[in-house]
Amino acid sequence: MQTVQNYERVTISLPSEISKEIEELKKELRMSKSEIFKKAFEKFLQEYRRQKIQKAAEIMASEYRENKDLTVFTRLDSEEFR
Repeated sequence: MQTVQNYERVTISLPSEISKEIEELKKELRMSKSEIFKKAFEKFLQEYRRQKIQKAAEIMASEYRENKDLTVFTRLDSEEFR
């Protein structure tokens, strides 16, 4: 079963040098500009989400170190508790 994706047309402005490089990349990879941009944006979004999760984890790690109420049940969950 094939899924249908919805696409939205967008217009972007690029510096001439980047546009030239994209044109060369398009020929080299035999790929459309749309596909190149789609892959680039997917990669950007993936990295952005990863950084957001990492930042949240760092904030929570600090919170766990400082707020003992968050770790009160840790001993009950560990093997040390009998």
